[in-house]
Amino acid sequence: MHGLEPIARHDLVRHAAEHAHGREASHVRLLARHPHAAAVAAPVVQAVGVERPAGSIVTGAATAYDPIIGAAQTRSTYNVDGTGLTVAVIDTGVDFNNPALGGSYGPGAKVIAGYDFADGTANPMATASQHGTAIAGLIGSSNPSDLGVAPGVNLVALRVTDGSNTASLANIASALQWVVDNHQQYHITAVNMSLADGGNYAQNWFANDGGEGQAITNLIGKLSQLDIPVIAATGNSFTGPQGEGFAAIVAGTISVTATDLSGNLLPDAQRLGAGYGGASATTIAAPGQGLTAPSGDSGTATVQGTSFATALTTGGVVLLQDIYQSRFGTLPTVAQLKGWLQQGATPIHDPVTGITLGELNLVKSAALIPAAPAPPAPVLTVRPPVSIATPVSASPAGTTSTIQLFANGQALNTANAATILPQLDQASVDELLAAMSDWAAGTAGTWGQGATSVQIWNA
Repeated sequence: MHGLEPIARHDLVRHAAEHAHGREASHVRLLARHPHAAAVAAPVVQAVGVERPAGSIVTGAATAYDPIIGAAQTRSTYNVDGTGLTVAVIDTGVDFNNPALGGSYGPGAKVIAGYDFADGTANPMATASQHGTAIAGLIGSSNPSDLGVAPGVNLVALRVTDGSNTASLANIASALQWVVDNHQQYHITAVNMSLADGGNYAQNWFANDGGEGQAITNLIGKLSQLDIPVIAATGNSFTGPQGEGFAAIVAGTISVTATDLSGNLLPDAQRLGAGYGGASATTIAAPGQGLTAPSGDSGTATVQGTSFATALTTGGVVLLQDIYQSRFGTLPTVAQLKGWLQQGATPIHDPVTGITLGELNLVKSAALIPAAPAPPAPVLTVRPPVSIATPVSASPAGTTSTIQLFANGQALNTANAATILPQLDQASVDELLAAMSDWAAGTAGTWGQGATSVQIWNA
């Protein structure tokens, strides 16, 4: 059981331990059915109490992913890199000593905060596995020779795995609650969860289990209401039937499967089509092979799996948030993000299941974000008011009288009138003419005609 003890009276999942030599972990599911499961059409089960990273460090030559997803072009076109935004990485911890991740920890650093829920300490340093370090680097590495997708983003490291590289669902729920409680302080705008339980589900059986599965489902929903997406790996346990692991199966997540460098789904990457999974269907695919990521205090490694496709997608989500926030001053909704990701994606067909998914294309997705609203037209006001209680003496015919006119609170004069007045819409021009006519009539009392001229700026 690889150190995992059975949980009596509940569905169990057994996981193969992450290989020490760094190859992709294979997750083996061992299901012990609830004694009454056969008697109900939609069994209510309790989520297994442990999860593992959905990918691992592998050996091999690194291959650039950027030509596939277009991160550099998106950053350049829209002048965004995630600066001012923060991603919470719920994983194995982060080695913040790595220069690609800032080389330090705390306020003012790139990894600005964190917590170790496995050991109950404030230090989220990666120890048993560098999985979380690699995830953080693919999201936001600031190494000039190997940038993350959003190199300006800050990171919060939330370690949930213990020394055996296993995370309890209780720890994951606590980490999500931490994000809910602290998102404003650290400006957390996205959560990366590259973890899977090894199961293969077509719907979220755990939404009402009365335990951690329900708690996690509800917390993902709460974060979605805060416009904070949880981007989750589908898992690496594909054997033919469609499905996703937990928590990617939660409908509120942005669930991510993995492709190779030719746009084909990785053989063991789990996937779920909309026809079978409905709202829980896989949201997007992204490259999950041949990726280079930070590892340890100073090194790098080549990584593979849905975990790392998820990290690339999280970085892409941050760039989309950055563009939208620069235009509207707020975050987009999770539904908007899903829409842009899917509508901008490059279609890929899976010959095994017959479904069609989309592969991440940030250039096209970014182009779908609405343009910034046009600035309002100048508002014309006359001071003092046009309605004149006591008529004033009019200037003699053939001479010039002067009033002061304001546009958007700015006094018009010979220096700025040529710039401001052409911006006025027809309604404002009509208002201007009416104001001048009222002024002229009011100053003369019974003036009916003549050669009084009105000058609209200070001479």
